[in-house]
Amino acid sequence: MIKAKFLQMKQSFYETFFKGNSFAPWGVLTLFLNFIMFHGIGFGSDLEYWRKWIESLRLGFGNFTGDYPPVFIIWLRIVSWFYEVSGFSLKLEYELKLFCLIPVVLAHIALVHFIWKRLKKRTWSPEIKKVALILVVANPAFYLDGPIWGQVDLLPATICVFALWYISRPKTYALGMALFVFGLLTKFQMIMFLPVVAGLSLRYRKIMWKGLFSGAFVFLLVFLPFILAGHFVDEFKQAYVSSVESYPYAAMNAGNIWMMLVGNMTPDSRPLFENGPAFLNPGLLGKVFFVMVSVMVMAISFFKRNSSGKIMMLGAINALAFFMLLPSMHERYCLAAAVIAVASAVLFPKPKFGTAIAFSAIAFLNISMMTSLRGDSLWFWIAVGGIVAFIVALFNYTFPKKWLKACLAKIPRFQLPGITPYALLLVVISIQAFSSYLSVSRSAYDLKSNEKFVYQLDLLRQHQGYGSTQIGKSIDGNPLHINGNIYIAGLGTHAPSLHEYELPDNAKSFSFMCGIDDESGNGVVNFIVELDGKRIWESGRMEGRQSKSATLDISGGKRLSLITDEMGSKNFDHANWVNPIITME
Repeated sequence: MIKAKFLQMKQSFYETFFKGNSFAPWGVLTLFLNFIMFHGIGFGSDLEYWRKWIESLRLGFGNFTGDYPPVFIIWLRIVSWFYEVSGFSLKLEYELKLFCLIPVVLAHIALVHFIWKRLKKRTWSPEIKKVALILVVANPAFYLDGPIWGQVDLLPATICVFALWYISRPKTYALGMALFVFGLLTKFQMIMFLPVVAGLSLRYRKIMWKGLFSGAFVFLLVFLPFILAGHFVDEFKQAYVSSVESYPYAAMNAGNIWMMLVGNMTPDSRPLFENGPAFLNPGLLGKVFFVMVSVMVMAISFFKRNSSGKIMMLGAINALAFFMLLPSMHERYCLAAAVIAVASAVLFPKPKFGTAIAFSAIAFLNISMMTSLRGDSLWFWIAVGGIVAFIVALFNYTFPKKWLKACLAKIPRFQLPGITPYALLLVVISIQAFSSYLSVSRSAYDLKSNEKFVYQLDLLRQHQGYGSTQIGKSIDGNPLHINGNIYIAGLGTHAPSLHEYELPDNAKSFSFMCGIDDESGNGVVNFIVELDGKRIWESGRMEGRQSKSATLDISGGKRLSLITDEMGSKNFDHANWVNPIITME
């Protein structure tokens, strides 16, 4: 009886995931993996663009000066409003990536949904369907570009998956064209699919006017906020004219033909051969090679009645040609080819995963040269996974059979609705926003008119045992964490260290909190405060998950010194001075 019940549960689980009876578990798994991967190290300079643009958009669209297409800028305007209302700090990297990339997570779930729906109509074996779904749910290139790095390339590529799907059918051609224009307005690089779109449009020339009308409508609708702000011309130039000429290099960290022939960051006007003809340069040759491939793709799209799978695969091939042949390519521009190839793999009568796997590997390897996963940020989730695995194994193999029988009998059989991942995305975002708000609101400090942070004073002397002092961040550049709480203001240093500041004449008191950052946890530090060379306070031995606060009288003092003693070993002594406030009379 027990064995039969257990086998029944196992079969139900197997059918839910592998026979395609429910999309919800796959969508939930995609959502879960995205939120785990947000803990990865973002590319600092790129994340700084999000911060700068969010700040500028608080004043409206007329104030925006970035070189980015309008769709994502409209989303960042919504994010800027959220930051303004909530009071969140833009210094928090995890929250910044999370809020900016909500559309990317939504696109990933929608892509999984698209592939799941196509698989439902296939008579393939459950194992083959499992491979197809894992290829999109757990594709490492998607996570490395999106939640880990903080880029949005998956969003426009997914939009173009739906665009090519609908354009391939005359009845839905107008909808497909609207989506294609929407993709172009999200990322200009989606022009890589134009040869396929143009070939199909010429094939459906009798109804081409419908596509032109729907595309024009989307164009005007998306640019409407900029038109109303009197900023349309500037935004169009910034996103589609100026940006094209911004990077005159053969390759920018991109593993393409020009990286192989002339190297990275080489001017695309430099001839391939020393003393060779000037026209034999990556800038010209790349454009010629790409046009040749694009003309061939457009001709096949126009002259042949292709299946949806073939149309999608032609788009993937042209996308890879865009990356491999044209100059001025960045490493992540090949991701679109992988996304389209993964989608096309389930549109053929027989499974064709080779191209999808190859294109995904190319995208992953290119992007991996620029960013990586930060393991220490995953400690919590690794611990959760280990505990769950341990409890399940312990329950299955050691508990008395009658207990197992009683528990199994109480587990109801049910199937989650397909909307579950989308609803759960909204719930998780709300919970994350609320928890981050509570965490920051507990630790944020607004200076009064007679207060300054100590690091705003003139620094007289400074040295430390490792790294460089960080303001508002830990020694490793992460948000300041002590005992599970996030702090906005403070010094991140490493014992042994000394920071000596010149005090104003009217300085009255110095208040602060100190502790070892949670990113280390196992350091040992003694925090010391000296006034004019005389010790006025010390914490004594402090370890991880401990904090101490103090308010000290510094009236009449000239020099204030913040000292950390490593107490023997300086390994992992990530020391934080939090909310270090000088109060004046």
